[in-house]
Amino acid sequence: MARKQSDPVTRRAREAARRTAAAQRIGPRPPRTPRPRRPKPLFDLNPPGVFYTDWDSPVGTDTEVMAKVTDHFGADSDEATTMRYLLRFREIYGPDIPLGAVGQLELLLDETDLLAQLSPRTDVVDSAAARDSVHSLHAHGMLLVADDGSLWTTVPPGTPHSAPDGAWSFVERKIQAPAERVDADT
Repeated sequence: MARKQSDPVTRRAREAARRTAAAQRIGPRPPRTPRPRRPKPLFDLNPPGVFYTDWDSPVGTDTEVMAKVTDHFGADSDEATTMRYLLRFREIYGPDIPLGAVGQLELLLDETDLLAQLSPRTDVVDSAAARDSVHSLHAHGMLLVADDGSLWTTVPPGTPHSAPDGAWSFVERKIQAPAERVDADT
């Protein structure tokens, strides 16, 4: 019985020749159609900070959830209004909503000129679409609320421009938390 050659250079050359001959017989591979990349929801990105410790996930469809709340508390109650907000945010954030961060972001939108900074057109400043756009950036991890309540532009982990160790990159502070709110909490 013939002994196999153990020379790695010869083995690699023989394997390359075999692959080339097979490619000529079979033909070129069909081009792969790229799959669109699905962005991860904010919950899966695991953002750092105290504002991202409390998450809520309303269970059921929007109509089922609203029916339960209105049956129990009434259609005009504060609880029903809160649930309408949560269901609107569920469309933006996915099934898991960061309650603390969303509340702080809403506070920043109400009490600062954040919308004016982010949308220079004056006709968009008061629109719900501009608010939803800010929440969409937040839901994709492009904006995060820091522990002091300020809003930062960020780069999520696992993206080409994220930190070398795979952590979040806080790039620029967009808005400082309102001073009277921060002083009241301390």
